[in-house]
Amino acid sequence: MKNLKLLLESKSDEIEKIFIKTDILAIIIVDNDLKISECNKYFKKIISSRRKLLGESIYSFLLPESQKVLPISETIENQAVWLNFKTHSSTSISMKCHIIKMESGGYFIIGGHLMLTPDQNIQEMTVMSNEMANMARDLHRKNKELREAQSQIKVLSGIIPICMHCKEIRDDKGYWNRLENFISKNSEAEFSHGVCDKCLEKYYPDFIDD
Repeated sequence: MKNLKLLLESKSDEIEKIFIKTDILAIIIVDNDLKISECNKYFKKIISSRRKLLGESIYSFLLPESQKVLPISETIENQAVWLNFKTHSSTSISMKCHIIKMESGGYFIIGGHLMLTPDQNIQEMTVMSNEMANMARDLHRKNKELREAQSQIKVLSGIIPICMHCKEIRDDKGYWNRLENFISKNSEAEFSHGVCDKCLEKYYPDFIDD
């Protein structure tokens, strides 16, 4: 721990620059009256939109349940606690903060917030819920269509013995059946009879116009 302290002291300028430029940690310093005397750009970005921060009471940026935390007890030098901040967009951000008493007076507050605000979490969960509901409806509809299609299909399979001349088909009992009778009996298909051009010319030549 001693070596760490010496390292921090020797690198104080670099650490200060990191704190000022960081985009993952909020840094706030408040005086004895709990007014903001310093804060980094990240805190300004997530909390305020062109609103004056310096000189404002930290209470004006905290939700009621978090206002009771400060000031911390005289017997405590530092405290880790969740603080709920108000933002310029009327949402809230929860930060896990470390509050450290400074010898010169006031407090040094460093905190990191959740990846999503509670409102954003609710919004994301709502979107996901709607998408899942839509997917479930689509799946139910497609399953219904598939069941209906399957109920209408009777598949013929295997080797079907057919006469090479008259095209009748022999069934499992050994009887020969007309092609259309066999298919109608073993599937859901139905036939409508007509006459093709070749047969019309062969069997009904009188009906052909010259």
